[in-house]
Amino acid sequence: MRSLRKLRPTPSMAVALTALLVALGGTAYAAQHINGGAIMKQTIGAGKLKHKTLTGYQINTNKLGTVPLAKVATHTFWAVVHNPGNPGNAVLARASGPEIAATEAGGAVTVTFPFNVSTCANVAERNNAGTATPNAGYAQTNTSPANPNTIEVHTRDKEGKNEDADFHLIVVCP
Repeated sequence: MRSLRKLRPTPSMAVALTALLVALGGTAYAAQHINGGAIMKQTIGAGKLKHKTLTGYQINTNKLGTVPLAKVATHTFWAVVHNPGNPGNAVLARASGPEIAATEAGGAVTVTFPFNVSTCANVAERNNAGTATPNAGYAQTNTSPANPNTIEVHTRDKEGKNEDADFHLIVVCP
């Protein structure tokens, strides 16, 4: 009789075994009967998804908002101008768009954009259009009083005297 008492489970062990069987049974039922089609829309939060499991097919791009700084990046334009030492021979070496043009007249190079740039920030620096080291000096910019689509660039030597030179121009608009 004593040997049977040793094998009989205590009440707490019986409760624990019952809980284990119920838990395993629920998991087995869920594994057989619940699939992706049984999950209602908008019930799984983003934090519950595995990394890199969604593709463009599952994402409605029309519901995505604009990335806050993407608007700024789409309104940034640039031009690289080759301006050798004779008047009237500045040419656009490369630019952020085909509609940007550069001409030289009156001691300044005018870079024309396809829209109004009078409210934009613009910066130019002396730099070669190619790979050679540029001479010392600087570039000054201002919006053209005659055309709001144009930035005038004056290049100067290290003493501040007018000097034809290559430059890079960047324009950032709101």
